Amino acid sequence: YREVATELHAAEVMMYNACRLKEHGMPFVKEASMVKLYSSQVAEKISSKSIEWLGGIGFTTDLMAEKFYRDCKVGSIYEGTSNIQLQTIAKIMNAEYE
Repeated sequence: YREVATELHAAEVMMYNACRLKEHGMPFVKEASMVKLYSSQVAEKISSKSIEWLGGIGFTTDLMAEKFYRDCKVGSIYEGTSNIQLQTIAKIMNAEYE
């Protein structure tokens, strides 16, 4: 539980930082992409851990844990969202260091 809580809190803090940058009219796209990437990874890990903690019943449709896991996993496989976020981060970082 400690790892999950820590990662969830880190994602929340990252989100608030990106929002703060946008509110102050500062560049925020890199930070927003980092938040999207990290949050999707954390969501997948948390949903996987919840199934693990629930045991065999976690895979049944009686609970929503299996649906949350499927929803999180399909985003990284089908939509390529993580790769798009990585490309955005890399493009902005390259421009920063040129």
